[in-house]
Amino acid sequence: MPTLSTKYVFLDFFNFLKKPNDQQIESSTKEKILILFKFLFFELLITCIIVFPLDYIIDKFITLKSESLDYQQNTIYMVFILVVILVPFFEEVIFRSVLRYNSIYKGRISCEKWNRVFPYLVYTLCIAFGLVHAGNYFNESITFFLLSPLIVLSQLSGAFVISYIRVRLNFYYGFFYHALWNFVAAILIPSVMILFASPYVDKITNYTLSIEEKVFFHLNETQTTSLDIRDHKIYKIEATQLYLQDILDLIYGKGKFYVDEYIVNMKFSSKRGLTKEEFKKVLEKEYEIQNSSE
Repeated sequence: MPTLSTKYVFLDFFNFLKKPNDQQIESSTKEKILILFKFLFFELLITCIIVFPLDYIIDKFITLKSESLDYQQNTIYMVFILVVILVPFFEEVIFRSVLRYNSIYKGRISCEKWNRVFPYLVYTLCIAFGLVHAGNYFNESITFFLLSPLIVLSQLSGAFVISYIRVRLNFYYGFFYHALWNFVAAILIPSVMILFASPYVDKITNYTLSIEEKVFFHLNETQTTSLDIRDHKIYKIEATQLYLQDILDLIYGKGKFYVDEYIVNMKFSSKRGLTKEEFKKVLEKEYEIQNSSE
């Protein structure tokens, strides 16, 4: 039985990337779980040093547009069920459950032929997994399609990591790792970031604006909206647990402008009022607001 040192695991992983092979690792449950956390740290490192800087560069060329979740689906409980449990499970079934030679294949394909086609099967499913996630966005520009392999780089790299775990360990470890990654990315990191973030406050002589961002919608808190717009000027906005996008739609008309999905508590007041264009410039101090036609 080979030792499962960090060096062994990652050398084996990089050899798997060069030529995937259908071989399992026999080891203790404790060692297998350690492998998962080694890869979790590895992927987080890759995300910080490659994916985030790449996303920053891509953002200079194109604004990635995605649909916001329905409020009822954006509670921490629903995000956990959908994003952490259900989505990883079905994606693992679709993209990686076939990556083991078993009794279903015996009699239909020889072991030798399976070993020959196996690398192509892994590459095909990993690329498909990555490109499917381009569907998370509704951009239709040529630039988006040209950059899509880079846009989904995180999913592409994750596909190879999970494929390795699925093959070397088993389906359930692959699913657990996928769920763990989604939990960290969708719940843990955003929650920690919000915990240490202060509300955005912009207060000058003519107006006062405060915006508190929230990660999730809270069913036990009231959702409210109050706008005072008169004579083409905005005098007051009070919104609780509303997507910033929905606030823009209420002020400027649905679909005219696009902003990333943020659930916010917003309070704005101005005695003399701001025009809609002036208010947009105020928001652009903190948020990138795009014309939807761009």
